[in-house]
Order: sequence, then structure tokens, then C-alpha cells
Amino acid sequence: MDIELWKRISGFVDLNSYPELPCPHCNNTSLKLETESIQTRSTTEESLLLSSRKFRSEKETRRVKLEASQEMIRESGGFWLPLLGAIATVYSAHVDPINGDTYLFNSFLSCSQCKKSITASGVLLESSKGFGENAIREKQIKIDHFSPTIPIFPLSKNMPKEIGEELFDAFKHFHFDPPSSASKLRRAIEKFCVDMKVEGSNLNRMIQNLAKTRPEEASYLEPLKLVGNEGTHKSDVTELDLLYAFQMFQFVLELYDRNARFDELKGVYDKLALRFGKDKLQLEHKQAAPEALNNQVL
Repeated sequence: MDIELWKRISGFVDLNSYPELPCPHCNNTSLKLETESIQTRSTTEESLLLSSRKFRSEKETRRVKLEASQEMIRESGGFWLPLLGAIATVYSAHVDPINGDTYLFNSFLSCSQCKKSITASGVLLESSKGFGENAIREKQIKIDHFSPTIPIFPLSKNMPKEIGEELFDAFKHFHFDPPSSASKLRRAIEKFCVDMKVEGSNLNRMIQNLAKTRPEEASYLEPLKLVGNEGTHKSDVTELDLLYAFQMFQFVLELYDRNARFDELKGVYDKLALRFGKDKLQLEHKQAAPEALNNQVL
């Protein structure tokens, strides 16, 4: 899982340097934005403040920085320094895309490997660097929706379908509503505990019971439960919080591949044991804990 890649596109990105993403069709990181396919419709700042969580948070971040800058200018002595500071502040606000023209957009991304495409939509900001005829128009985008959803990490075919469905919802909401994504992640954790056949009237008790047979996995799930709780009952969950949570849950889910690999090697184990003397072996060949894996796969 490439955390730096997903961190990079969690905010507004320069249109001409949007990175290639993992293709949901072939899993190669070769999905490229077709800039020529972009279609835009003008919208208002007020509308985006209501509808776009990222636009709203970016505006608030700029407001706080601007006020801090203005306060520093006021507190500085002399005449020229405050004047130059004020000019620099005005120019910075002028060229900042967050204060420029606002658009809704849709587009396509295409994979250079499998040649398949997906659609994307979100917010486009356009501003001018410089003044007058020499001004350069700068465009930044934030994609809120991918269709089909792009997995933030690959989902194994050995994983139960129910867990994958919840994770796909978590990946989908990551780009425009992190708290909802955290809530979906919590549901995926619940599905995992159910598949592990652990009892409990709530998620916390299921994780504590899981620790009796799978202490390593349970120790990772406990903080993930807190992230999910925050997303379900409050709203203080960031994209970075989720990326760390996804990374940890990916490790937990590798259990299914480890179990599948154990089954694949059983025949090899038996052949070697019979050839060189099974009666000489002192250790029992078995998995660490008896899980009944769901036969449904993605």
C-alpha cells in the first residue's frame, strides 16, 4: 500500500501533475488522468462550502494562516515591513487557487496496461499567477468520486466477499467523507470477527475474545476500532488517520493468504514427511488456530 500516493491526492493537486493510480481492473499503477476529457461547469464558492468537505477545510486553513500573517505584520515595527508584508499577503491570496474560480468537473482515467477506463468527478479550482496579459492560469483538482472504486490496497481473492464489500465502501468514501469511510472500516472489522467465529455482543468484546486465539491480529484491530468509533459517532477523522488504519487492516487481512498458503503446502509437507520418515517428526503440522474460512470470495 502506497501511503504517499494516497496522501498526495487527498487534497487539491495541480492538474498537469496528477499521479498515476492503481487500476481497479488490472491492479497495475498505470491509471492516468485524461486531461483532454475534462468537462467543467461553473459553481459558486458558497455551494462548495456546503458540499465539499475538502474545499471547506482548505478555506479554513487559509483563513487561519492569513489571520496569523496579518497579526505578525501588525506586531512588527516600522513602516515598510508591514507595507511589504501586506502586499505579499494580498498577492499570495490572489494567486492561491482556493480563492480563484470554482468548477465542478468530470473526466476519464485510462489504464496504459489493460486499456480500460474509469470515470472521475470532483472540484476544479482555477486562478491567475501574475497580473494582466502575462498572467498564467493555474488549475488544481480534487477528485471526490471514482467509478468503479479504486482499491486503496489490493483485496485478496482469499478474503470473504462480505469484508471486501465493506472495504470497497470505505475506499469510496475516503475521498469525500473520511468519517463515513472510518465507519465503513469498522463494519469490515466486524465482518472479520464474525468470520473468525468469535463471540461477543459488541465489537470490543469480539476483539477481546479474538485475542485468545489471534493475539497479534486482535492487537491491531483494537486501535482500528477506535478510529471506526470516531467516524461513527463524531467527525475528527482525517485522511491520514484512515491511511494508517487501512495499512494496519491490510496486515490483519493477510491472514487469509497465509492460511491459503498453508493449505497449498500441505501436500508438499506430506510428501517430504513420508519420504524421510514421518515418525521422526516431533512437531504437529497444524495452523496456529482453527479458523473456518468463508468459501465466498471476491
